[in-house]
Amino acid sequence: MRVEVEEGVSPKDREPHYEFLDPGRVKLFTDSTGKLRMLIEDDRCYLEVEAVRTFPLSEPDRYIGFLDGASKVIGVVVEPGEMDAGSLLLAQDCLRRHYFVPTIFRINSIREEFGAMYWDVETDHGRREFVVKGIRDAVEELGDGELLLPDVDGSRYRIADWRQLDLRSQRLLERVV
Repeated sequence: MRVEVEEGVSPKDREPHYEFLDPGRVKLFTDSTGKLRMLIEDDRCYLEVEAVRTFPLSEPDRYIGFLDGASKVIGVVVEPGEMDAGSLLLAQDCLRRHYFVPTIFRINSIREEFGAMYWDVETDHGRREFVVKGIRDAVEELGDGELLLPDVDGSRYRIADWRQLDLRSQRLLERVV
């Protein structure tokens, strides 16, 4: 394997650069379809954005990152509380949806149609129905029996320990995973 090195370019210069956005200039709004959009006043506009937590465990209320429709980093707002109230509410709503991960404690049914698996489950947030495509590749095994299931809409569902599910739920799960 041959690695080419650009002369005069340090490894630090090749690292991604993140722009810190002025929270007073960031305006979030939704279009008629509900997509989140962003205007950075006197600079640029993005037709589709997503808000993510840059440090979800250590700084969940600071450092909100914004990604464009291609999941490329637009920039980071260090103090989201300094954004206008409407933009802050939209960012918080996006974060709530992005990080909403119900825990499954019972599987009522799983059925397959045209390569998609239709799940009917009981969670800590009530009964949920969702669809997973490519189940064998989609399921993340996190260790100690913990599983993460992403649905086709980008939501995620967690099974804390599949060995602790009731026997019927375990059998349904074993058929597909």
